[in-house]
Amino acid sequence: MTQAYDIRTVAPFSPLILRATAPQGVVTALNDAIDAIAASDSETAARDWSRNLAGNLQTEVRLTDLIRAMPELCDFLYETARAYAYRCENALLNYAHYDDTEDLKDRKLEIRINEGWANDMVAGDFNPVHFHQGCLFSCVLFLRLPDDYEAEFQADKARQHTVGCLQFIDGRTVVGGRNLFVVKPEVGAFYLWPSWMLHCVYPFRGAGVRRSVSVNLSLV
Repeated sequence: MTQAYDIRTVAPFSPLILRATAPQGVVTALNDAIDAIAASDSETAARDWSRNLAGNLQTEVRLTDLIRAMPELCDFLYETARAYAYRCENALLNYAHYDDTEDLKDRKLEIRINEGWANDMVAGDFNPVHFHQGCLFSCVLFLRLPDDYEAEFQADKARQHTVGCLQFIDGRTVVGGRNLFVVKPEVGAFYLWPSWMLHCVYPFRGAGVRRSVSVNLSLV
């Protein structure tokens, strides 16, 4: 039975973006696992995944095996990805009622975890505009923020509200249309979107680590 993950879909432009809240146990388990890797130079080097990614980050380590071995995290990923797929199909069938999946309740979708990795960003790190290949959905779970992040974010509000933020980009620029959607990171917040959607992450200046985990998913 689906747990209460506070699942919502956001449609800032045409494609849906799903937002959910991860269980605290998932956040803690991932942070513990990544801290253990970061404490070992050999483990960090063995898991280095930066050559496969677009980011200009201090640390990007592969976690696919650890993610697949965490039942609570796998349940969360499966439930949110299924909910997203159902709601997308329901929107196409009914042109409304994104949250109503009764028409699809007997459909069984199988979700595959392709790859997953941790992103530890420090001051000046960034992720340029990119998309993810070889999967159907991409997602991110925010795990840790610098202690002074909120103060830096508030100071940036007079400009573009983007410090340390994730931004989604729709390639169309039309009068009256919105083509940018900025997400302020919050610990436990989870977002899932179609893998072809362009996105980027802006840098911050303060001390500390902005940590997230990204996962690519497919339907099988």
